[in-house]
Amino acid sequence: MQSNKRFYIGIDGGGTKTLGLLCNQNGVILAKSTAGSTNLKSRAEQEVRSAIHHVITELTSGLKDGKLAGIFVSTAGGDREEDQKRWERWLRERLPSFEGILKVKNDAYGALASGTFSMEGTVLIAGTGSIAYSIDANGSRRVGGWGYLFGDEGSGYDIGRKALRTVAMMHDGRMMLDEAFCSNILSFLQVNGAPEIITAIYEDSYARMKIASVAEKVIKLAERQNQTALKIVQRAFESLSELVRAIEIRGSQLVICGGLMQSSFFRNGFLEELKTRGVSDVYYPNLSPAVGACICALLCCGVPLTEERKANLMSSHHVMDG
Repeated sequence: MQSNKRFYIGIDGGGTKTLGLLCNQNGVILAKSTAGSTNLKSRAEQEVRSAIHHVITELTSGLKDGKLAGIFVSTAGGDREEDQKRWERWLRERLPSFEGILKVKNDAYGALASGTFSMEGTVLIAGTGSIAYSIDANGSRRVGGWGYLFGDEGSGYDIGRKALRTVAMMHDGRMMLDEAFCSNILSFLQVNGAPEIITAIYEDSYARMKIASVAEKVIKLAERQNQTALKIVQRAFESLSELVRAIEIRGSQLVICGGLMQSSFFRNGFLEELKTRGVSDVYYPNLSPAVGACICALLCCGVPLTEERKANLMSSHHVMDG
C-alpha cells in the first residue's frame, strides 16, 4: 500500500553558509543539514556541488516511507538561469527518481517568506552581501545584490573591507591612529601587525568570507562606543537605507534579515536610521530563511498555510534550533 505522506525540503543558500530543512505536510520540521556557502559567484563550482550533495543526502537519508513532493531553493544568484540549471542538475544527481516540484529562486524568497508566510512583499537582506527585493503578483524588482567586487554596500563584507582599509591607512599614517581599534582587528585576525594582514587575507582559501567575518568584531567595537567602528557601522546603516529608499515597498511592511541583523545593536541602530528616513513599519522575523524556503516549498506545491501549519513550523523550528 502506497503511503500518502508528503515531505518538503527548503534550502537557504547564503554567502557564508547553507542550511537545509525537511518538513512534512503538516509543517513539522523533521531534519536539518548545514554546509558551507553555495554562492556560485564567490566559491568554486565543485565546492558548491559538494555542499549541495551533502545537504540533500543528509535530509533524505531517513526517508523510507512517503514521497518527497517539493524542493524550494532560495539562494544567492537563484534568479540567474545558468545558476538555476546547475542547482537543478546537482540536486537531481542525488535524487534521480525525484518527480516532485523543484524551484530555484533568489535568496530573497526564503527571507521574505520567513516574515510574511507568503511569497510577496519587500525584504532587505544584510549578511555577507546585501540586496533589497520587492515581489508581488505583477513581478519583482531588486536593488543591490551586485556582489562584493562592485556592490554589496552595507554588507558584512563591506564593513570588513572598510575596517581592514582603515587599519592599513592608520598603519601608513594616512589616518589618525586608533590603537584600540587596530589592536582588536589584528587580534581577531590572529596576526601580530598590520603588514601580516596581507598574507592572512590574500592567501586565505576563502578570503571573501574571512573579510566579512571581521564585521562581527567591528559591530562589537561599535557597541562599546569605539568611534572608528561607530563611523563604519553608521555608513553601513546609510548604505542599507539607500537600498530601501530605492526599492518600492510592496505590502504593509518591510522585512529585514541576514547575519548582520542578528546583532540587536546593529538591528536597532539600523531601525533608528530608517525612522529618520520615514520608514517605520519594519519586521524582523523569528524564523530563519531556511524555514521561509520550506514555506515556499509548501506554497509551490499547493499546500495551504493554515494557522496549525504556521504554528507547527514555528514550534518545530525552535526545537530544532535548540
